[in-house]
Amino acid sequence: MKVPKTKGVLDLVSEVLRSFPEPLGEDVIEDVCIAIESNPRWRRRYDELVGTLGKWVVNSWIGKYVRDIAAMKGLRQVAATRTRLVKSYRKLMR
Repeated sequence: MKVPKTKGVLDLVSEVLRSFPEPLGEDVIEDVCIAIESNPRWRRRYDELVGTLGKWVVNSWIGKYVRDIAAMKGLRQVAATRTRLVKSYRKLMR
């Protein structure tokens, strides 16, 4: 089986989500971005992924992987107010 180019993003999102308590809230995508910004090791990995794949690809896949791993559905797009990694994200619900 071929490893997707975005596997590094999947691994990063999986690790960040494992650090979160349940239940996950509707702003979990923004929460993941805040966690990445706040943790120097995660931020280095994020920056490396952006250098390889591009910011738009990394951020798009962060949203997709968070939604898939959390088994949540996307609601409306909103402006990100607590993070600088993304300008907007989707609120999620179970």
